[in-house]
Amino acid sequence: MNRPLQNSFHIQIARLYEFKFQEFITKLFMFRYGAENYTPPRDVKDKGADGIITKTKTVIACYGPEKIDKNRYIKKIEDDFKLYSDNWQSKYKNWMFVANNDIPEWAIKKINSLKKDSTPVGLKNLLQIVDELSSSQKREIGNYLNIGTELFAQDYLKEIIEDLIKKTPFTDENIEYKKQIYFPDKVSLNYKQDDIDGIFREYDIYFEDGVFNKIKDLLFGYEDEDINKLKVRILNDFNNKNGDFKSSLQQLTEKYLDKYSSENDDDYSYYVIAVLIYLFEQCLIGKKTKDES
Repeated sequence: MNRPLQNSFHIQIARLYEFKFQEFITKLFMFRYGAENYTPPRDVKDKGADGIITKTKTVIACYGPEKIDKNRYIKKIEDDFKLYSDNWQSKYKNWMFVANNDIPEWAIKKINSLKKDSTPVGLKNLLQIVDELSSSQKREIGNYLNIGTELFAQDYLKEIIEDLIKKTPFTDENIEYKKQIYFPDKVSLNYKQDDIDGIFREYDIYFEDGVFNKIKDLLFGYEDEDINKLKVRILNDFNNKNGDFKSSLQQLTEKYLDKYSSENDDDYSYYVIAVLIYLFEQCLIGKKTKDES
């Protein structure tokens, strides 16, 4: 995750206390392990289990304090472990203690003294779990935590670009653009008259949102070979579509959405189209003006 998005997750998770934190862990772990491998607390009738990872036979204990008090922290660990050992250990060999904070060293020592192979999971671990989710899952967790959609922009764009590069074999074909063109001329050449006002409005929205600058900044961090692979991939995919430019662009958008996102993900679609329009503006796809030829 990019730093602002990671900071937002960090702040919001740390603010989840008691049952709110337990509810969050249930949602997060259902994504992480799948509904077939994770049993939420309502289905286990508690007795010290705030959830069970059935695949690994692991009982979860959650702790979401508003502030860290060493005595209360230690007592919570001891009480939860006793409930686990009395009610679950004979059937579930593993125990995981999950907290909404960076678990202090003294607390980790206490957890390990009760069970050497237990798993302490603190805030940094939870952020890593969030980062490993798919884009749609990460966004759903973000919605749950009331994190603004604008913070996901760079992550979406980076994932789209990296996926396209990763799935493109090395090529010695070189694609360059050398001259900045007048965008309205490019639009007029590729779109029907009835569509021109719409594409200008769409372009203005992306421009005002700063999306093109985000794409430019991301591409600046890649090697020339990777950028060339990205261009070759998109150009080849575009040339394999049928119909006029608008139809081909829509088909290409749907192709990438099928590969890299969940169905009807409007936010992901927004950024896929942004990448394609950016490359359209940079003279890669579509009919060329006289200045480009």
